[in-house]
Amino acid sequence: MNNKSKIWIIILVSFSFITTLLTFVFNKDAPPVSEFKIPDSTIDFFKKLSDLGHIKINLVDSLNLDDYDNNKDYGSNESDFEKIEDDNFIIFYRNSNQEFKRANKTLEYANEAINPLADFFGKYYYAKDANNRKLSIYLAISADDFGNISQRIGGSKVDWAAGLTFNSFSSDGDKKCEGIILNGDVQDQHTNNLKTVLFHEMAHYNHFQCMDLINKDGFMNWEVEGLASYFAKDWNKQIPSSVNINNYDLKTDPANYADSYWMGYHVFAVFEEKYTKVGFKNMLTLSFSKSLEIAIPEESNKSFDFFLNDWRIHCNRLKGQISAL
Repeated sequence: MNNKSKIWIIILVSFSFITTLLTFVFNKDAPPVSEFKIPDSTIDFFKKLSDLGHIKINLVDSLNLDDYDNNKDYGSNESDFEKIEDDNFIIFYRNSNQEFKRANKTLEYANEAINPLADFFGKYYYAKDANNRKLSIYLAISADDFGNISQRIGGSKVDWAAGLTFNSFSSDGDKKCEGIILNGDVQDQHTNNLKTVLFHEMAHYNHFQCMDLINKDGFMNWEVEGLASYFAKDWNKQIPSSVNINNYDLKTDPANYADSYWMGYHVFAVFEEKYTKVGFKNMLTLSFSKSLEIAIPEESNKSFDFFLNDWRIHCNRLKGQISAL
């Protein structure tokens, strides 16, 4: 190699080094590119939903393979938890005979939910679909215990809820369910029925696994809570007799978050009633990547305002009643 060639090599190497150094200096405080992948409107919705609702969402820069390791779960590292598990679930419970029975029933119901969830959503996300992670379910024994577990898993207490689902989403759309918590009064043959509440929370889990978080833009509280209620067929289907249905618009969320349950339940009920089970499934699949304001007209071939009118007629007909659906 002659001296001229050596000089050119030195110049090229030096230029490459200086370019790399300048790139680092000018971008060291810039956020990672991945932060911009989930739409801002979706991030804002998740923050609002986490503040208002019974779904807690933690937004992180990234999720690594180790983050899915069940051995890092809160329950796996606390001596006052016992656990039973199978290929799909880990049930964490307090050591008492009554709680052992409830844990076994919870495991039974969780597995019973898999096929209906797969039929309803088009797919159930097994452990193997989430980096071999099992779905962790915590059984609290009191309201205080429920709040403490919520604090340890999600970083904040919840005053009261029958059940709570914790999710972590990375900025590039990766998902992880940190776990589901059921309150102490969630029991068989109780107002807060164990199977119903568990089915509701598992619907939240599976719904968010189905969503295309990168492309979907436009979420509603009534979409999230109503869909889980509709799957579980729970008490939220009852429309309060005192409400004026004309004051509710599906293009905006209600001022009272609790109204989201019956509003959304009856959106899906009336759609399936008018456009068949196949139409409902097609619309639901569209909703994983589109807002319902787009998905509903696309499948029904009717305007969203036309559907809103049908929804109001349906709700007025059933107001104050327990729906037969």
